[in-house]
Amino acid sequence: MDQTLKELIEAGHGVAIIVAGSDSDKPHIEKIITALRRQYRVPYEVRILSAHKQALGDEIGDFIREYQEFAGYPLAFIAVAGGTDALSGMLAFNLPFPVISCAPDATPTAPNISCLTNPPGNSNACIIRPENAARFVAQMFAWCNHNIAERLLQEEAKKVSSLNAADRESRVGMLYLGEEEED
Repeated sequence: MDQTLKELIEAGHGVAIIVAGSDSDKPHIEKIITALRRQYRVPYEVRILSAHKQALGDEIGDFIREYQEFAGYPLAFIAVAGGTDALSGMLAFNLPFPVISCAPDATPTAPNISCLTNPPGNSNACIIRPENAARFVAQMFAWCNHNIAERLLQEEAKKVSSLNAADRESRVGMLYLGEEEED
């Protein structure tokens, strides 16, 4: 593990670990990274590990053991794997941290439900939109990172302000009193 990443984790302000099943998922990963970096400034690491193709190798076992040592620190994992999404289930079972499945092949009308039907002990969440997965991670870390909490509050205030302005604008000339109109 990179020393800088280890120091960030030990600082206790929250770190996201994005684990993708393949480098073909890069466009999806980039959406998560953009939100983590630009919107919330959550530190992250990206790893490419296949639950299917590396299952018998040391890569995944070493990865899991490395992060098990950080039990008690604010870490969250985002699994980016399509198809059967064994990756999120494997991470959720073997790590004491929240795991979010954010499958690149899922859509609101055709979710990748394999992560929703994992057996007992595989308690991962499922969030389809990459930006929402990043926001969820930011919300998890808001308790221990004032800067992230402030960014979330600013985002909320900006949205409420926009809605209030749209409401004021829609009321101008849009009042109907139920009276008959004359021709």
